[in-house]
Amino acid sequence: MKNVSIAAVITLFVAAVNLSCSNFEKNAMAVDTTYTVTVALKGLDSGTLLLSYRLDDVRQVDSATSVNGQYIFTGSVGEPIQAALRILGDKKSYLPFYLENGTVSVTAVRDSLSEGLVTGTSCNEEQAILEKSKSAVNERMKAFSRDYRTAVESNNKPQIDSLEKTYDAIGQDQNRITMSFIKSHPSSFVSAYEVYEMFMYNPDVAKFDSTVMLLDSTVRASSIGRKIADLLDIAKKTDVNQVAPDFTLNDVSGKPVALSSLRGTYLLIDFWASWCGPCRRENPNLVKSYKTYNKKGAGFEVVGISLDTEEDRDKWLEAIKKDKLTWLQLSDLKGWQSSAGKLYGINAIPMNFLLDPEGRVVAKGLRGADLDAKLESLLVTGASVSAN
Repeated sequence: MKNVSIAAVITLFVAAVNLSCSNFEKNAMAVDTTYTVTVALKGLDSGTLLLSYRLDDVRQVDSATSVNGQYIFTGSVGEPIQAALRILGDKKSYLPFYLENGTVSVTAVRDSLSEGLVTGTSCNEEQAILEKSKSAVNERMKAFSRDYRTAVESNNKPQIDSLEKTYDAIGQDQNRITMSFIKSHPSSFVSAYEVYEMFMYNPDVAKFDSTVMLLDSTVRASSIGRKIADLLDIAKKTDVNQVAPDFTLNDVSGKPVALSSLRGTYLLIDFWASWCGPCRRENPNLVKSYKTYNKKGAGFEVVGISLDTEEDRDKWLEAIKKDKLTWLQLSDLKGWQSSAGKLYGINAIPMNFLLDPEGRVVAKGLRGADLDAKLESLLVTGASVSAN
């Protein structure tokens, strides 16, 4: 998968409003300043339903119990935001939607919460339009997910490789439909969230930049708009031909190591974690590449940056040993709050950046055969040309 990590497939996408989602500015009509979310959940006559969302990057959680067979949430938000409904005690199923001031109605079944129907408010209506246009390609993605899970469980590598190509094709079809929606709904908060999710992993910076400019200035000035701007800024700083941002992290013995101190060879910055299945499956390929190219041409080195936490320190060290990762390993053991991860805009792993001996990014997001092909061109073919 060249453009998007499978780990990035599962994301929250939607919520609710009565401030027009496509025009958040006040008009002559009365504007709702509070929200009411009413949930009719069949199969859960008692129990607790949770409403969660992030406000200023802080997770907010509200709870409700059944009242005459319904769960009701009330409150107020400054602008449309992504939210989700979950059943207390059930960590797997959830229903994403847009939370916005106005009245939202949800109808769902206990055992299929994620397939619930959300109505009311502009953003949810626009999300429904987008989802309907993507219904066919989304079914293909569901089939892919089932097949991929089966292939991974049976460790069928040929099938995994084949399916990853299928994933790329499905992702491209999804993006084409989404881009069409964004162009026709430039003032929609749904469009803004779609832009963020489309470019949150290894983005094409030029395309990212041009897509952002499709959005209305009001949306770009919102909180999600500012997050998009921050993501784009990081992407520009870590793009090909840029000097990779410097950072210092501790190695496995606690010794601080600066990225800039590792210049002099082609260096792969590999973001991973012991708990990351795709990372662990990619490690054998990276081990093979390292053995092949470590001594060729100008040399090739790897530095692993783990997104493990302090609680997972032992698992991190065990994974290094088990996967035979003989190169330098660094981490501040802060998980997704990793200082290096934030500096490089890491929202999904595995992700990597290949630097030249001067510390400039020459490629990113390379895996398997793509990494080998790039190293071959730099360390073997390129070295031969220089020698002649």
